[in-house]
Amino acid sequence: MKNKKILALAPHADDVEIAMGGTIAKLSKQNDVTIITSIIPSENHLGKKNQYMVENRLKEQEKSAKILGAKLEVLNFNQYEFKFSRKYIQIFDAIINKNNPDIIFCCWEHDTHQDHKTLAQITYSVLRKNDISLYAYEAMLPGGLNANTFNPQLFVDISSHIKIKIKALKQFKSVFKNKKNTYSNYFDSIIARAKYRGGTIGVDYAESFQVIKQINL
Repeated sequence: MKNKKILALAPHADDVEIAMGGTIAKLSKQNDVTIITSIIPSENHLGKKNQYMVENRLKEQEKSAKILGAKLEVLNFNQYEFKFSRKYIQIFDAIINKNNPDIIFCCWEHDTHQDHKTLAQITYSVLRKNDISLYAYEAMLPGGLNANTFNPQLFVDISSHIKIKIKALKQFKSVFKNKKNTYSNYFDSIIARAKYRGGTIGVDYAESFQVIKQINL
């Protein structure tokens, strides 16, 4: 891909970096890549406000996007209001029309997180009648139980960009560091998946995607 306008749609700050940070770094060398984030998380897994996250999560994503070479647009919707509705379809319609992208990457429709499902549904509706290619990135880790299987058709070799991905992910201290200031097993699992996907195509590291709609003009 060269000279393309690409949008990476993220439900939360850290989602696209986890799923396709290496691909973003690779594509940003020769393309115009913008990360569009719907929600800046402010709560822990128990649903309680995390003050460190409130004060730092946006800053972390700004640093991460800069490392990956991507632009960043943050919508910062209320997570308790975000849903599959005409209101949000219209909002994303306007975003797509304003940016006029050639390619969109979005989350998988069968991801077990409710916000991820919502964004995928919205994106499907917005891209019903246009010539924009759409690719779905893998579910987040840990992804929860799922009766559906992610079957990728597109693999991107990120062996030369894995260090950049790791550097970008390490900016999210509110996600990947515990009280002892060490990176969690969660972080290790992300790198392990890239290693696994790389092994599938005979390279060191890769990221994979489902092809939802590919336009060859």
